[in-house]
Amino acid sequence: MNETLLASSSSSGDMPWWAYVLCLLVVGAGAYFAWRARQKKIAMYRAWAAQYGFHYEPSDNSVTGLSTEDPFNEGHSRKGIDVFRGMYKNVHIVFFQYQYSTGSGKERKTFNHQVVAIGLPTARPLLDIGQENFLTKRFAKDIDFENQAFNDFFRIKSPNRRFAYDIIHARTMEWMLQDQRARSYPWRFEGPWLMTFRSGALKLEEVFFYADFLIDILAQVPKHVWANH
Repeated sequence: MNETLLASSSSSGDMPWWAYVLCLLVVGAGAYFAWRARQKKIAMYRAWAAQYGFHYEPSDNSVTGLSTEDPFNEGHSRKGIDVFRGMYKNVHIVFFQYQYSTGSGKERKTFNHQVVAIGLPTARPLLDIGQENFLTKRFAKDIDFENQAFNDFFRIKSPNRRFAYDIIHARTMEWMLQDQRARSYPWRFEGPWLMTFRSGALKLEEVFFYADFLIDILAQVPKHVWANH
């Protein structure tokens, strides 16, 4: 009697065959519509790139090596998505969506960043500029300058102190303290690139705003910097 009840209970808990088919259809439909949406986005990006004179690749993982610092040194499964390359106001430019994941299985999380970078006249050492916060003030080492108001607001990291002092001279410090973009966004010299980035997906309507910001930073750099180091 007990065995019969157990068998009946087990049988009633199983999903009928049509429920499995329905699940497969729902998953398949979701995948199809996601694929269609992606294809439409790629077509739109190709048209935009052609209009503005950029080269576009839907996927190009070579850009994941653009930097060795955060967020490029985070997680696994790193990808370059919707990568645009070309010229803007006489400088080389690349912008894209950078993606990486942490964890696996149910614990897996995926993160996206928008990256905009312009080419430098010559490759230079790492120089990372960000904003101070409670944790960095207490636990992170950075380079101090003669302007204490500057030190209180900005966090400057570089393995090459001479390069840092050449880039961030007195006039640049005053400009950084007054410019709202410099006070709001991180930026970084590394190798042949000057870059800025933020969390979230790529938004083409923002790209030229960030590119202009980087060009303004470049304009602050003394010419002798490109001949030394």
